[in-house]
Amino acid sequence: MTEPEDEVKTSPKGETDTLRAELDEANKKAEEFLSLLQRAQADFANYRKRVDQERADAATSTKANVILKFLPVLDDFERALQAIPTEDRQVDWVQGINLIQRKLRSILEAEGVTRMEPLGKEFDPWEHEAVLYQESPDHPEGEVIAVFRDGYKLNGRVIRPAQVVVAKGAKD
Repeated sequence: MTEPEDEVKTSPKGETDTLRAELDEANKKAEEFLSLLQRAQADFANYRKRVDQERADAATSTKANVILKFLPVLDDFERALQAIPTEDRQVDWVQGINLIQRKLRSILEAEGVTRMEPLGKEFDPWEHEAVLYQESPDHPEGEVIAVFRDGYKLNGRVIRPAQVVVAKGAKD
């Protein structure tokens, strides 16, 4: 019986070269498969990131849509409180309405909603909706001089622009 070492030593040179060529070919294929696997893993990781981002965007959009439904209620509370005569502001039911308005505002703030403060700032079409241009010698052109309806942001993104009056240069 011959030992395996003896067989390798006695094998012809051509057979060794063939085995080396087959080994090189197998190594190339293994490298190709490894490269394909790495690309597939990277593609899958990118896919997961994209899906996660789309889910987060959808959740934010849904949240914004729900909050937008509550903003008119908050506006109504604020208008109602402003309409109450000064002498009636300490009445119990008025204090109750005031408490409800503050609670609603604090809930919205806890969800990341902030009210914009456009008064006195330069008109920005991304944050403001101009409902009126008014001549004003006291204000520079393009400055917001009154607010009809408050605007709000959700985590820094405008969900409802403020409706504003913008100063217009005086005619000569």
